[in-house]
Amino acid sequence: MGQSTAEYLTELRNNLEVASAYATEHGKREQQRYVSRYNLRSREKKFDVGDQVLILIPDTTASKVFSRWQGPATVIEIRPHNSYLVELNGAHKHLHADKLRRYQINVGDVIVSPADCNDITAEISTNQCAIVYESDNDFGDISIIDSPKMETGLLPSQKIDPQKLKHLAPQQSRKLLDILDSFS
Repeated sequence: MGQSTAEYLTELRNNLEVASAYATEHGKREQQRYVSRYNLRSREKKFDVGDQVLILIPDTTASKVFSRWQGPATVIEIRPHNSYLVELNGAHKHLHADKLRRYQINVGDVIVSPADCNDITAEISTNQCAIVYESDNDFGDISIIDSPKMETGLLPSQKIDPQKLKHLAPQQSRKLLDILDSFS
């Protein structure tokens, strides 16, 4: 016939114990899967003294959810437990590596040595140049400097030492030289 209350409670307790054991085992297995997936692409952040970094600083005008990367700051000391002493605008801050990110300049710089500056007038006082396209609107007003006529009669591509371009693939090197020649 029917089960007594004691038998019913005993069966219920056994079923709950089986379910608990299954849930515990499943939780451990899923936790391991989450850890292995997270660690698949994660990297430990390491910085050296003198490295340029960005700092994640909470926005004081909004909630804690909104934060901004500020910098560049300079690492001035390595502290224990994956933390660093950084200097930003003259202030020293002790921060964990999770609040730091390596500062990388996204604009390609071309360094011009003084020996290569024969055709550049003395009014120009820069040792770096970069390409700004007409569609770029976040630079403000940009004055364009007319380059003086070449006295040597050589194209810009003929003035560049091929050794300085050996890090480029042949197609990249040819494309760069063609672009330089198109400006003359």
